[in-house]
Amino acid sequence: MREILRHTPGKVFLAVLFLSLVGMLFVTRYFTHKVLVFGWITLPLAAGLVFVFVWLVAYLIYFFKFWPYR
Repeated sequence: MREILRHTPGKVFLAVLFLSLVGMLFVTRYFTHKVLVFGWITLPLAAGLVFVFVWLVAYLIYFFKFWPYR
C-alpha cells in the first residue's frame, strides 16, 4: 500500500476505486425499486457490471502503464 500512495498515479487509482465504492453505495438505495436498464437488465445487475468494469479498467491501466516496479 505504501508503494501505491507514494506516487500520483497510485493515488488516482485508489481515488477511482473509492469513488466507485461510494457510487455503488449510492445506487444500492434504489435496489428495492423495480428498475430495468435497457429494458431487460435489472438495476442491481447493471450496477454490479459497471462496478466490475470500472475496477477492471482501473487495474489494467494502473498495473500495465503506471506500475513502478517493472
